Amino acid sequence: MTKKQTILVLLLVLMGRTGFAKAPNDKLKEQLLRYDYSRVLLQNDLLGYIGNGQRLYMHFDTIYKDPANPHCYHVAGASKVKQNLCRFTGRIDLHSFAPNEELDPHMKRFCLKAQYRLNEEAGQHGSGFFAGRLTSYFFIYQDTVYYDTIEDGMDGYNNNQFEGRWTSYRTKTSKKANFGVARIPDSGDLDVGTAEFYVTPNKQHLGWESYMKAFETETPEWQKAQAEEDREWWKGDKAVFISWQAKTENGAFKLAIYKNGRYLQTLDFGKNTPDYWVDQRDYNFDGHRDFAVWLNDVETTWVFLWSEKQGKYVYEPFFNNLEHPTLFEEARCIVSNRYVNDERIEYEMYQYDGHYRHVSSLVQRGYTSDNLLLVLYDAAGNPVREVKKPTFEQLTPLWQKFAVLYHLGY
Repeated sequence: MTKKQTILVLLLVLMGRTGFAKAPNDKLKEQLLRYDYSRVLLQNDLLGYIGNGQRLYMHFDTIYKDPANPHCYHVAGASKVKQNLCRFTGRIDLHSFAPNEELDPHMKRFCLKAQYRLNEEAGQHGSGFFAGRLTSYFFIYQDTVYYDTIEDGMDGYNNNQFEGRWTSYRTKTSKKANFGVARIPDSGDLDVGTAEFYVTPNKQHLGWESYMKAFETETPEWQKAQAEEDREWWKGDKAVFISWQAKTENGAFKLAIYKNGRYLQTLDFGKNTPDYWVDQRDYNFDGHRDFAVWLNDVETTWVFLWSEKQGKYVYEPFFNNLEHPTLFEEARCIVSNRYVNDERIEYEMYQYDGHYRHVSSLVQRGYTSDNLLLVLYDAAGNPVREVKKPTFEQLTPLWQKFAVLYHLGY
């Protein structure tokens, strides 16, 4: 045996006894795979295109982690191109993680990479499968994984970027098909926006008409475009499509509401306030989207909650006195903020359990991270505890979570 062969044998014996040392990336992957990324991946504010820029609609109904394989997530949802809606099932397979830039000591930010394949049902017209790679950003706070929106609102922000191709079962034709949150990966000259996704004029006819008209808040077409963008298209024949028409009668501003094209009711605001904005979200966390109207001239929000019993929207006066209410869905809470002066901003947290109950207040110095006062209330709305100048660690878990999710107080 040569000297070189002897050294090789000794190395093999040594490795057999001690095992290979894990690379740093392998150790990180092992640590991070124990978390459940279903809520990170299940984000449905998606923009997409297929082929030459034709709008592609994508929606995930469910995403769940495989109980036996931490890399694998099972997916079900729907896709739509023009008027062709297809159901799909498939999987997302995580394969790597990398640290992302840290902006705050209370959280660790990461990027995950994955492969995906989404199989449309073969019996549906024009069906095929999507396959490609996914990049997603998340952070960990108090041993819990959160979808990363820290830079949301900044120019170029994006997340959950799906980049791949769609292939027809019948013809085997393959087309580029990309989608994502806020931006679309590899969208070339389709996207000419700087601050946000904005379709180039010569491709707006490829299914982007309502998306672009929804930017034009001063035009008559805006309200129709916004309603179209809010359409629950993935529900097919079961979709609830809410549209409206604004009008002024005897000096009073009104909105006529239509459900799936049929007249439902008229909302009367009692004064001429044509400058408004409509928001359709679930304001009482019961699974039904409600109808909120923002009257910009008086900074008032009128919220009408959907009543299954009455079959219409019912006015909820609770919101009238709130300024800038934010839905804190993680905790079934509404948080409002009131600007007092440059030295004082007051945040009020209301938890919903059949009615809105004031649970806590947080006062900050202007729009800064300096907390001045934390107040806790009992079930009757009476203050029971005050903490002056609370640190982040002294905030309640709900305020800490809100601070992390909505960039308040850190």
